[in-house]
Amino acid sequence: MVKYEFDKWADLYASRTNSMKSSEIRDLLSVTARSDIISLAGGLPYTKNFKLEKVVEAARTTMRKEGGAALQYGPSEGHIGLKKHIIDLMATGDIKIDETGLVITGGSQQGLDLIAKIFVDPGDAVIVEAPSYVGALNAFSAYQPDLIGVPMDENGMIVDLLEAELKKLAKQRKKAKFLYTVPNFHNPAGVTLSLSRRKRIIELSKKYQLLLVEDNPYGKLRFEGENIPSLKALDDDVVYLGTFSKIFSPGMRLGWVAAPAPILEKIIFGKQAADLCTSSFTQRLVEYFFNENNLEDYLGGMINRYRSHRDIMLKSLEEHFPSEASWTYPRGGFFVWAELPEYIDTTEMLAEAISKKVAYVPGRAFFADGSGKNYMRLAFCYPEEKDIYEGIKRLGGVVKSQMSLYNSVIFKEEK
Repeated sequence: MVKYEFDKWADLYASRTNSMKSSEIRDLLSVTARSDIISLAGGLPYTKNFKLEKVVEAARTTMRKEGGAALQYGPSEGHIGLKKHIIDLMATGDIKIDETGLVITGGSQQGLDLIAKIFVDPGDAVIVEAPSYVGALNAFSAYQPDLIGVPMDENGMIVDLLEAELKKLAKQRKKAKFLYTVPNFHNPAGVTLSLSRRKRIIELSKKYQLLLVEDNPYGKLRFEGENIPSLKALDDDVVYLGTFSKIFSPGMRLGWVAAPAPILEKIIFGKQAADLCTSSFTQRLVEYFFNENNLEDYLGGMINRYRSHRDIMLKSLEEHFPSEASWTYPRGGFFVWAELPEYIDTTEMLAEAISKKVAYVPGRAFFADGSGKNYMRLAFCYPEEKDIYEGIKRLGGVVKSQMSLYNSVIFKEEK
């Protein structure tokens, strides 16, 4: 990230830029790109064995059949051919929409920004999970809301605590603009929101007129257990974000928002102001790719690989992390969320980890209030199995070193 000692334009920037900050995960990528670093940081899909010739053929088909149209501007709402694939994909999760019920975006990240853009005024209350996806926190923070974090456990957001926050806001005669949740295989926590809690959250949304924003990038990546209905399947008023980044290719930068018509209209207005339309070429390329390749078959192989990677990570944690540490058991997705003794600061510890040639994401990045200093996110999706084992072994040594240093200091103080 470029830094300047003096910025002669400082008095020209909008006040919202004070809320903007670089993503700690994106900043880490420059370090983790080094070949000598084992990265357990980035949530990167495993693309190493991707059959590139199929993508090349899809690109050729796009140009043969679409010609200049693929290189032209397209509708802001998105290309109808790709929309049909998205409609079929959502139908597998019992979400029934037609082509007017969704907008294709530049990844779901653009969807998050557009949702904040059309709903949030400075000082508005927005409810998020604690921890929460750092990309969402950054997207929302640019519009200067009051972010209210609700703690989680192994079953997702603790709904009793959510209700307490809603009651507190009601007493203050305030109303949260929306609640943002990643219910399936949470980023970063890896946990899944239980069905009973999903139903209660919907009940509370009706009682308190609370808009629900459901971000579901990992829902198709289940390793075990029964599928749980999405919030959108339980309540059509939910705003739903999906993406091809985790189930196909993040480089395509394709996602979508499904929402009630009045909300979609505002999202389209916001999108037109932002980028006019999503890439016509990439939309058609993905359309033709899935005309010839079954998504479920493709995902089956990826799920088997991710499951194996998860199992290696969990086994390695048991073997190399101290007994004072704990971690989640993800049944899908990309991440394990680890908790260390409260006296360890994982942000400060990162430098030592990098010196041992292993990287992770410190927990503080995922909390709106800057807490979570003794947590870390560990990604098992991209590294090879041998690297996962070796990375956790190195990281376990770093954690034990930090604990030993702390205990030696405490011992000296007690003497």
